Amino acid sequence: MYPNGALPTTSDLFSDLFQQIIDNTSAVIYVKDRHFQYLHVNKQFEWFSRMSRCEIVGNTDFELFPAELALGFRINDELVLRTGESVRCEEVAPHADGPHTYLSVKFPLRDDSGEIVAVAGISTDITDRVLARREIESLRRHYESLMDSVGDGICGLDTEGRITFVNPAMERLLGFSEEELLGQHRGMFFVDRCVRGRECPVSAVLKGGESQQVSDARFRCRDGTHLPVEYVATPLREGDAILGVVIAFRDVRARLELLHSEQEMKTARVVQMALYPKSDPVVPGFEISGLMHPSSHTSGDYYDYITSADGALNVVVGDVSGHGLGPALEMVETRASLRTLLSDHGELEPAFKRLNMILKDDLPEGMFVTLFAAKIDPRKRVLSYAAAGHQAQLLTGDDELIRLDSMGLPLGIESDVSYGSSRDFELSSGDLIVLATDGIMEQVSPDQAPGVRGELFGWQRTIASVRKNRHLPAKQILEHLFEDVRQFACGIPQKDDVTAVIIKVL
Repeated sequence: MYPNGALPTTSDLFSDLFQQIIDNTSAVIYVKDRHFQYLHVNKQFEWFSRMSRCEIVGNTDFELFPAELALGFRINDELVLRTGESVRCEEVAPHADGPHTYLSVKFPLRDDSGEIVAVAGISTDITDRVLARREIESLRRHYESLMDSVGDGICGLDTEGRITFVNPAMERLLGFSEEELLGQHRGMFFVDRCVRGRECPVSAVLKGGESQQVSDARFRCRDGTHLPVEYVATPLREGDAILGVVIAFRDVRARLELLHSEQEMKTARVVQMALYPKSDPVVPGFEISGLMHPSSHTSGDYYDYITSADGALNVVVGDVSGHGLGPALEMVETRASLRTLLSDHGELEPAFKRLNMILKDDLPEGMFVTLFAAKIDPRKRVLSYAAAGHQAQLLTGDDELIRLDSMGLPLGIESDVSYGSSRDFELSSGDLIVLATDGIMEQVSPDQAPGVRGELFGWQRTIASVRKNRHLPAKQILEHLFEDVRQFACGIPQKDDVTAVIIKVL
């Protein structure tokens, strides 16, 4: 309705139409005078500010909004008045659900003389766009962090096979810089391989194939060498279209070295096992049986039967310190040297002295050998022994336990060491001599409580096992002993080589 029933003029109609247009737009539209007081706002402004036009018009931003937001609006408004140019900027305005970001275009309004009389603005809510942009930026940072932190090399190829991106691990593994690789054909590092007439896996993927996994490839390094790798080539798709391929590869040198080492260890085990006695000796009036279980492919434990020139049988048990291939090799040397010494001379004392000198020169620093040799004279039925850092036990037929103590330092520690030989022990039917290595003595039982170390199997349990089975043949006594050790461990993996020999007097 118009005043006094007057008919609307063309100007009034235009004004109404203009107001309807700006009220129905999703943008926030407003006009401020030169003193930055609001002259006009649209309904979208009323909606987001939760104020009516009457509450807004005539006020400045500082009277309507928090000071820090109002200051940002004022700076941009002043820039329009100062320069007389439009200003495009991002501004933050309060909403019921929190701050929203607006893309604002602010521009001057001029009178017929060209003088600026007001500042107008059109602000579009771009909060969703900003949040999406931030999310994309966050994803990009996470992506870059992931690409920078993984140890595998990663690169992308376009449909022509040209490199589109690389990660730092690829630069490090192949020696090329990112600048050298980008835009180059994959042939710069990729060695195409056709296996049994099949197409190169990457070429197959680029032609629309599925992911390909290759376990035995080689990539060319900057210095011309080839790096053994395994890789996965995965297609980059958009719908049915192939946009490129991603190659993720891993350096497998360490794995190949491990496989090679394991193969060497298996070979060493075959050689070493061939040096152990093929069977137990047949000695009138005696039963003798030996057994060895290594903790790994190779063993530092040693047992042997060596016949002296005088017809006596030397039953030997030894233990080289440490585990693995090194101790196993030293065990082989110990065996060969002792066999030569005892076969030529037969006397334990000079054989041990000479063996100690040999090992002192040959063993690596910190390595040593404990050794026990029991010399059996089957005609006289007597026992004598020599021991270097090793002991054994004699369980008589009358159930008396006699400890056969060490007579000197382990072999290979000091050069000038003498090792005596024991007195002769007369043997009777039912006597048992038990030789064993630390693998049996030091087998640990499971922890009884958190933080409490389990007990050691020890000599006491060893003799108890032998004692309860002494009526059995030597081989079965030995088998029962090993079974008792396994039960004591309750499934705990064997950490040391386990070796024992039982000598039973008939």
